[in-house]
Amino acid sequence: MTLNIQTVPEIENIPESKRVPILRACEGKEDLANLAAGNPDMEMPDFITERLKEHIKTGLMPYTHYYGLPKLRTALSQNLEDEWRIKANPETELLITIGVSEALYLIMRTILHPGDEILLPSPHYGSYYQNCIACGAKPVLVPLDEQNNFDPDFDLTEKAITPKTKALLFCNPNNPLGTVWSKEILEKLAEFALRHDLIILMDEIYREFTFYDEPFSIGSIPEMRDRTFTLGGFSKSYMMMGLRTGFVTGPAAVMEAVKKLHYCITFCCPISGQIGALAALECPTEEMARIKADFKNRIEVLYQAVISISGVTCAQPKGAFYIFPNFSAFGKSAMDLAIDMIEKANVIALPGTEFGELGESHLRLSVCARPDRIKLGISRLQEYATKYLKN
Repeated sequence: MTLNIQTVPEIENIPESKRVPILRACEGKEDLANLAAGNPDMEMPDFITERLKEHIKTGLMPYTHYYGLPKLRTALSQNLEDEWRIKANPETELLITIGVSEALYLIMRTILHPGDEILLPSPHYGSYYQNCIACGAKPVLVPLDEQNNFDPDFDLTEKAITPKTKALLFCNPNNPLGTVWSKEILEKLAEFALRHDLIILMDEIYREFTFYDEPFSIGSIPEMRDRTFTLGGFSKSYMMMGLRTGFVTGPAAVMEAVKKLHYCITFCCPISGQIGALAALECPTEEMARIKADFKNRIEVLYQAVISISGVTCAQPKGAFYIFPNFSAFGKSAMDLAIDMIEKANVIALPGTEFGELGESHLRLSVCARPDRIKLGISRLQEYATKYLKN
């Protein structure tokens, strides 16, 4: 008898990432300048490295507390109160996760019912959409206008509301846009959420890379405390991507259920990442200031180079590692342009459609490569534009 295994429709319907054809186009090619990755080619601060070495020397790699080392949760809770102005009880409102990716799925799988609608200001990080589908929910894309610097249009957002709308999910600072929603915008978003009884999921993994203003967390608004899930981590801020250590905080009643799902999926997070996270919370501030200044300079160099290309427009980046320029003047779809650049210029970029259909005509460019490779990528991109820009 032939076994016929029926897969779950929600999982079957998860769309394939647009990164897949990009990876295929790169196969067999050498000397590619990577302006696509969100994986910085930079070492962790020495302070964290030494702490990890000390722990590894003990030879102890046990399971930890299911919900994160108590010492880490206590230290993180204090950091959230001091720096983020978010109060999170380390026992009942805070969970250590394997990166923000796990935290995001846990929350969405716990709060979303089949048929629920979740608002995604778009272009958006691709995983948000995929998680909606996996949970049987309906992602509702709310367009962000480049001409408005990708700030939200609350009239459009209002029109997207239906009786099934349950939540809004956003990344601030933003991947892929490189923008940062201001304190004033977030306060207006909080009023909107309260008026429509919405849950807010705020991904703040790039919080430390807010370049021009003080970062502001919507979860710090007292009225939002019981309806906001704040997601963050240590990967980007401290160059700890491979240690995969994130966290989520939210209302205790829901977090109790979230922890049950976390236990089923993960049991507990790796101790090495948690030791690194503890060290990060104690890392000298000058280390972080150096990293932040470096990325701010990289972004500015890339941004100025791209807007110097005739016909290319780009919202000014204010945070994260990315810019999201509009290449419609080239007369190609985002995917065709990205593949053409690999083949003719040896430059890797991500098509804007990786971040939803509203990303058409755009590319996401990043500054996570070594400075010399970024410089090479910029040179090749400018040369490509000179040759192939549509007249």
